[in-house]
Amino acid sequence: MRAWHPDELSVRLALASVGTAVAVGIVCAVGLYSLEHAAADGNAAVTQQLALIDDTAAMSAFQYQKGLVAEYLLTGDPTRLAELDASRPAFEGWLARSQQGAGGAASTELLGQIQRVYREYDDARRRAVAFYKEGQLEGAKAELASNDTRTRTLWALFRDFGRLARADAEASLAEQKQKLARLGRILVGTSLAGAIASLLVGFLWARKVTKPIYELGVRVESAAERTRIKVTPGRAGLDLIGEQVTALVSKLEETDAALAEHRRRLVQSEKLSAIGELAAKLAHEVLNPLAGMKAAVQLLARQAVQSPTGAATMETCEALNREISRVEGLLRRLMTFARPLSPRVELVSVDTIIDSALDATRPILRDLKAAVDRRSDPSLPPIEADPALLTQVLVNLLTNAAQAMAPAGGSIELDARRTVVLGRDEVAIQVSDRGPGIPADAVPDLFKPFFTTKRDGHGLGLAVSQNIVLEHGGKIVGTNRRREEGGGATFEVQLPLVR
Repeated sequence: MRAWHPDELSVRLALASVGTAVAVGIVCAVGLYSLEHAAADGNAAVTQQLALIDDTAAMSAFQYQKGLVAEYLLTGDPTRLAELDASRPAFEGWLARSQQGAGGAASTELLGQIQRVYREYDDARRRAVAFYKEGQLEGAKAELASNDTRTRTLWALFRDFGRLARADAEASLAEQKQKLARLGRILVGTSLAGAIASLLVGFLWARKVTKPIYELGVRVESAAERTRIKVTPGRAGLDLIGEQVTALVSKLEETDAALAEHRRRLVQSEKLSAIGELAAKLAHEVLNPLAGMKAAVQLLARQAVQSPTGAATMETCEALNREISRVEGLLRRLMTFARPLSPRVELVSVDTIIDSALDATRPILRDLKAAVDRRSDPSLPPIEADPALLTQVLVNLLTNAAQAMAPAGGSIELDARRTVVLGRDEVAIQVSDRGPGIPADAVPDLFKPFFTTKRDGHGLGLAVSQNIVLEHGGKIVGTNRRREEGGGATFEVQLPLVR
């Protein structure tokens, strides 16, 4: 078993904190990348805006309008005026959008000048068209000539507005870059501060938690060594503590069950001691007078044989002799029950005990029309037991099962298998009948001395059997079978297996 180091938990928690810091760093890197990506998108957008400034729709619309007027004056085609009217909204739309997105006072002032000069230009153009329609060609030419100055002024204003718009866009781009850089520095700084704080708190918390867990680990390991608990090889640290605690809890449960069983056996021993003392007194006070009474009855019977009227006397003597023998047998059974057992323990197979019990009960089973359906696990290991005493137990259980099904008879199921009870390997030998079952009010008293549900029973058979099994470290449990199983009762002998 590898020793559990006190700083192992600290190292683990510190590694967890480092992992947290690495995760925070990754988040920072992703955030910084996102910021740079956003800056690149902003730069591309501004660059595109600058490109649009270089080639404004306003200049194209303005140039287009100028050409339409000149062509109308040369050809007199009225469709040119219709095209002129259709081109005005494009220029006016650009002007409205530019005014809404003006970045400063200078841009707003330039747009105002463009709008004013354009109106003068448009008014002069309208007058030129009107003069032309009236046939005043000279007036139309004069108005167009006055627009030459306005045209150069508009071109100059367009160039100034483009340069100013470009400067505003570049300033906006620079400001956006500064904001993004500042935001990135804040993000990285706060993330690093959080990572450092997480690492520090994790380390301090690890130091705080380590000490009690280390003390727990030392105590658990000491308890595990004292109780000889085995754990999975290669376990260490918290995994080792968890497995040891689980094993200790299981051991505690087994010990508690063993103590309860031991207390029950002590109570049983005290009862047996009291019964033994009572049986000894009864044997002294009753058996000797019974022997004298029995001798007197036998003498009276011999005298009755010689008497001509001795038939009635002979019958009375036989009845007295039977009752005396019954009381004497009851007292001797009581003494046998109360006498401390001295099992001659040896390694014996379960099949050997079952075979002996079946041989001993074969005449009784035949008379009571009972057959045994035997099932046993051939892989059952041997047990430490007194074969004669355990054979007596099975003989008693088989006899009771056959008597429970009398007079109709039936099948007795005898099953031997391996089981686990409270973590202890045991062999369970079940004797099941198909009789009326155990009365509910009789279940608590089944193994008490002198308790019986039979008319001619003495109530010591199950008590003696339980006493024998208890001496072997096991017990007998009696339960009723379910109706779907055919009814009846099951008595299970539970015996520990050799480890």
